Amino acid sequence: MEICITATLFQGCWDMREINELGLVMAVGVDKKDEDEFSVTVQVAKPNEAGGGNKGASSEPVWVGTATGKTIFDAIRNVAKMSSRRIMWAHNNIIVIGEDLARDSITPVIDFFTHNSELRMKTWVAVVKGEARPYIEAKTGMESIPALSLARLYKYGELPAKSIKSDMLTIFRDYKSDSQQPIISQLNMVTNTSKKDTQVELVGAGVLKDDKLVGFLTPDETRGINFVREKVKSSILSVALPVILLNNKRVTVELHDIKTKIKSTIVDDTPQIAININAVGEITEQDEVSNVSIDIFKKEVENLIEAKIKGDTEDAIKKLQTEFDSDVVAFGRIVHIQNKEQWDKNLKYKWGEKFRKASVKVEAKINVDSSSLFQIPIQNEKINGGEKVEGKDK
Repeated sequence: MEICITATLFQGCWDMREINELGLVMAVGVDKKDEDEFSVTVQVAKPNEAGGGNKGASSEPVWVGTATGKTIFDAIRNVAKMSSRRIMWAHNNIIVIGEDLARDSITPVIDFFTHNSELRMKTWVAVVKGEARPYIEAKTGMESIPALSLARLYKYGELPAKSIKSDMLTIFRDYKSDSQQPIISQLNMVTNTSKKDTQVELVGAGVLKDDKLVGFLTPDETRGINFVREKVKSSILSVALPVILLNNKRVTVELHDIKTKIKSTIVDDTPQIAININAVGEITEQDEVSNVSIDIFKKEVENLIEAKIKGDTEDAIKKLQTEFDSDVVAFGRIVHIQNKEQWDKNLKYKWGEKFRKASVKVEAKINVDSSSLFQIPIQNEKINGGEKVEGKDK
């Protein structure tokens, strides 16, 4: 009896996995090859090499493998045929979807990765133009493991506000929603000036209608959508002032304290959407000093920034309504909340038609901090020996 109890208590971890026997998937790309065939590319970290221990000069911290199959799971199982380590998915950082697959349907991707018990639902998801495979193979960024560089783009990509953050959880939520369509972040391959290697950037967005990719938004359009979706904490805009004010030179303004209010009403069964975007701005760069008064200069900068935000946002919404027929800005959800009775009665089951016909009005109000207008541009300060330029403080 004592022997049996001792054996039970000290039998150890029956499912223990040695770290040097594991291959940790850090990124995966999924493509559609033929009508009934998928291609899966995985970037797998080798823990002992990636950890910075003793390794040979030619040792790589990651291994990249590609295989095909009739389903995504079939292709992944075929990757295992060429891997010398047990593949684990718990550390996967990003799923990259190729354009052909996304235009056909993202349902197989959502179906497999939401059923995968090892995968975290907060895993980043991106769509690309062309195939996903080159993005998984690319040696990009500053990290020893390229997939970590891709994942960290999402941390700092919010600074220019020209991209979005999309993970499997939010995509699955919008995929199942009756009042909002999915929008997915976009990766883009950039060749550096030496043309010897490429880098991957997070910019733009892919728009879906139900389960299919219908097109891409430009970086400026994506920023406009982010204003509407209240996903912008700060942003930088650059505008050129007229010759009479600044000799057609550019001024850069950093926006913060950004707030968006959306109000919806229903007139003759047609949604009326009013969007008001407010922000505080500070001039962070000015090519040349202006000879007009501070008040005139301030007002002109504010007008140009307001026009830029209004134009980008209106262009993006128009494209969603007329070209993509996809409500990724959640107007349906807003109308539902603010006009519940009319939504349930007249709009819920024909929202696609109503979204196309919705009247959308965008207004932007920017207040440039006056204190940022007193700084003399550095080239003028140098030319004038740091003296006050005539007209600056009129």
